[in-house]
Amino acid sequence: MNNKAKISSNTRATLLLCGRFGEHNSEARPLNQSEFHELDHALEARKLAPENMLNMSPLDLKEAGVIHGISAKRLAGLLERFTELEETVDAWSKAGIWVLGERDKQYPNRLRQRLSSARPPLLFGAGAIDCLDMGGVCIVGSRASREPALQFSSALGKRCALEKLTVISNDMRGVDREAVSASLGSSGQAIIIMSDRLEKAVLAKRYRDSLANNQLTMVTPFSPNAAFSVANAIRLNRYQYVLSDIAVIVETRRKGGVWTGADENRIEKWVPAFVRADQPMSPGNFALLHLGLQAITQQNVVNIESLSDFFISQTRKDKNNSLPPAISKDELNPPKDLYSFFLAEFQAIAKNSPQTETSVMEYFDIEQMQARKWLDRAVAEGSAEKVTGKNSYISV
Repeated sequence: MNNKAKISSNTRATLLLCGRFGEHNSEARPLNQSEFHELDHALEARKLAPENMLNMSPLDLKEAGVIHGISAKRLAGLLERFTELEETVDAWSKAGIWVLGERDKQYPNRLRQRLSSARPPLLFGAGAIDCLDMGGVCIVGSRASREPALQFSSALGKRCALEKLTVISNDMRGVDREAVSASLGSSGQAIIIMSDRLEKAVLAKRYRDSLANNQLTMVTPFSPNAAFSVANAIRLNRYQYVLSDIAVIVETRRKGGVWTGADENRIEKWVPAFVRADQPMSPGNFALLHLGLQAITQQNVVNIESLSDFFISQTRKDKNNSLPPAISKDELNPPKDLYSFFLAEFQAIAKNSPQTETSVMEYFDIEQMQARKWLDRAVAEGSAEKVTGKNSYISV
């Protein structure tokens, strides 16, 4: 299938069942992922496929025993959206957006095998399709990452381009965008997993040339016109890991989407993961190291002979557990106590934006008494200053 291939009958049927387009009709609410897979399994059991539903009435389907908890009226409303579907697909095609269904040959096997029933029924995208199942290096980090993390991300993106390793990330500002831009700027390949507004992203000036010359692939399991939502932004993390061979967490807090994605990958064991171990190191990075992730430094990225060989050798060491770790305890040089972690992170976030006691509690996920104790200590040491007349603090 090339980028402008026609949509298969199975994918067309899946779009009718799951796609979000046309006027909203509460009685024709698109099937969610779980509902679709339950229906699809019932079809398979009767040697049918979604495309067969295009020529069957809801009553026929009910009599065939493939409807489980889905009303015939709802299915009828979904399957009757032919006009809206054609108009929508035509608009997507003009914008350079393609659609893959899970029964299409080029639907990534990594999604099928690693996510099983949690795989998305549909993928929407732009750019090259063939690279979706070829792996790469997942590079992720917090949006508010500091300059050392951004420099690391840029260096890693360039090194991936040099070794023809695909960078897999998203379009969030900070670490992720830095890695993608560095790779594309060095004639590398990148896959961006989108959580929202694919329709808008394909028109962005910064990616226009890379899409045109097949350096870049944009892909999302969400509708091309989907608005931003926190839930979708968190969910996309798993797709970045699952499509990759190796993951590198550049910077993370102890909560939020980056942490959630790294922890889910650690539990599910989709791909080996590394975490940046340069100083200053965030509490999240240090926690991931203690949870067993391998360490990687900017010196590794810049000076090693082969990034691919480094990833392979360190992963083998981790599995064998008989050789020294990638980085020694002395090299890690972690702060001696949790307050030191707190102070380093607080000074970064409060440098240009005063932080209240409440915002500090929420950011570090700590109790009010602990936040107050550490803030008072920082003020006493001259590392922070309380803003006159306001219950907020800035770093000094």
